Amino acid sequence: MRSLLLLLSVSVASSGLLAPAARAWRNDFGMGAASVACAMLDSGYSRRQVEQVLNRLERDIIRSGISSREQRQMANGFNDQARRNDCSLRYRD
Repeated sequence: MRSLLLLLSVSVASSGLLAPAARAWRNDFGMGAASVACAMLDSGYSRRQVEQVLNRLERDIIRSGISSREQRQMANGFNDQARRNDCSLRYRD
C-alpha cells in the first residue's frame, strides 16, 4: 500500500502540481490525482487498492489545513477528470 501512495505522490509531484501558488486554483491538483489514479487502474491495480490510496491522500490533504474552498476545487478537478477519463472511481465531495 505504501508503494501505491508513493507512486501517486511522486507522479503528482513530478508533474509540478504540488508547488503552492498564492493565487492558483486547486482543481489542477485534483485533475492530476485523478489522472494518476485512472492510470493505476489501467495498469492493473484493483479499484479497492486505488481507492485506499486516494482515501489516504484525501485525509492528508484535509489535515494539511487547506481551506474548504480549496478542498472543493480539488474535488471538482478530480471529479471532472475522472468523468473525462471514463474512470470508475468514487466521486469526491
